[in-house]
Amino acid sequence: MSASNRLRLLPRGHALGWTPYAWLAYLPLFFVQPTLEHASPVRWAACIVGASVLVASYFRAHWVSGRELRAHVVVQAALGVAFSPINLGGYVLFTFAATAAARIDRAREAVGWMLGVTTVALVTAYLTHAPPYYWIGYGAFILLMGGVCLHRTQTDRANERLRAANEEIERLAAIAERERIARDLHDVLGHTLSLIVLKSELALRLSERDLVRAVQEIRDVEHVSRQALKEVRETIRGYRARFSDELVRARRLLDTASISVVVECSLEPAELAADISVEETMALALREAVTNVVRHSRARRATIRVSRGDAASSVRLAVADDGIGDRAHWGAEGTGLRGMRERVESLHGTVATEATRAGTSLVVEVPTQAHEASPRLRVLRA
Repeated sequence: MSASNRLRLLPRGHALGWTPYAWLAYLPLFFVQPTLEHASPVRWAACIVGASVLVASYFRAHWVSGRELRAHVVVQAALGVAFSPINLGGYVLFTFAATAAARIDRAREAVGWMLGVTTVALVTAYLTHAPPYYWIGYGAFILLMGGVCLHRTQTDRANERLRAANEEIERLAAIAERERIARDLHDVLGHTLSLIVLKSELALRLSERDLVRAVQEIRDVEHVSRQALKEVRETIRGYRARFSDELVRARRLLDTASISVVVECSLEPAELAADISVEETMALALREAVTNVVRHSRARRATIRVSRGDAASSVRLAVADDGIGDRAHWGAEGTGLRGMRERVESLHGTVATEATRAGTSLVVEVPTQAHEASPRLRVLRA
């Protein structure tokens, strides 16, 4: 315990606030009978010692839990039993035992301990032949104080659990946002950096025989770089990819890589754009697929098909190339494919890849309306 805590009677941020101090207002009742009967010094000394032990145990009980807390309940109730035969004001000591019992972790067990303290108090009142109004004090007042403390304690614990849950939600949301940014940056920059590399290599080759064309390629690199910077800023804010824009970029990247491309689209752009999440997922899937074709396939030709899926309410994207096939880039799931799969599966869609000697293909199918189909990733090999 730190030095600052040793100077405190109650823990910082205690559930009951100032209430524990307010309960001490009832402690003077313990001294009413000795005062009215002009008790002897020995009796007064015993009462003062008992009250001191009670106060020490009372405040200590707010710092502990488990067995030690239960021990303080027993000590405070035992003080009530010990002093009631010589001082009927001893009933008030049972109320402090009840407030300590209210702090036991499980509410049902706390109620059991409170009822136990009340039972002991009533038996003590019976054995000491206490007047009827003391019976009321022994019973109702003990349960009243204990019930108030129990309610306050359980409410504070529920609020603490709620705060912990909110903090966990915020932590998970922060992790999810970091993962989104990482995934989006990979998808956004992977395509663009591949284009910059290809155009830079082309400009280097052209610099020796066609300076004008090389300068044009360098200007394109500058334009693409500026676009990449803009996309990074958009990604931090929340990137929105459009499928029509990705088709234009895909053609441009494949053309720069000297890969001929055929695009077959049986859907109108407006049909795909009607569902923002589906359009964004398909656009980023196309970007990742085309980037992988350029980076790894060594293909000469590629085909991009966009159509309705097997179900009328789904859309399908198929990207195929005539590249290296069996040693295909789709064989092992890397960051890009994993990010694609996570996006597609979040919409209850599927990702299927196939590698043969004739090349590789990727098929993404996403329902335009979420359904209960379980998401899956299938890797097929001929």
